[in-house]
Amino acid sequence: MYNPKIMEILQNPQNAGMLRGANAIGRADSDICSDIVKFYIQIEDGRVVDAKFKTFGGATLIAVCSTTANMIIGLTVDELLSFNIRDVLDELGEIAPQKDYCLNLSSQALTNAVEDYYKRLEKEAKASKE
Repeated sequence: MYNPKIMEILQNPQNAGMLRGANAIGRADSDICSDIVKFYIQIEDGRVVDAKFKTFGGATLIAVCSTTANMIIGLTVDELLSFNIRDVLDELGEIAPQKDYCLNLSSQALTNAVEDYYKRLEKEAKASKE
């Protein structure tokens, strides 16, 4: 059914939950089903220092989000922008073709988090000028 790596992550998902102090939050909803992903990312000095996720979805989505959160910690914002979500498959192994949407959902939530980060920076810059 699921590969051993996905089963291992399901038994002990990492980085699940909300992150206090997150300054980049991105959400994505699936058009295919009712799955939802939300990433909470803390960026300091242009680098991801922590990342958490919450999801309403199945085993593959949980494994994809957990793996993604682990992989982005330590990346710069520029690296986060160019993060290739397909690299998650190198960590996870094969997933069922009908579950590819999980990768897209995770990727969209990351993109939305980066957009949120830049909006917050812009807002802070405006506030400091006033």
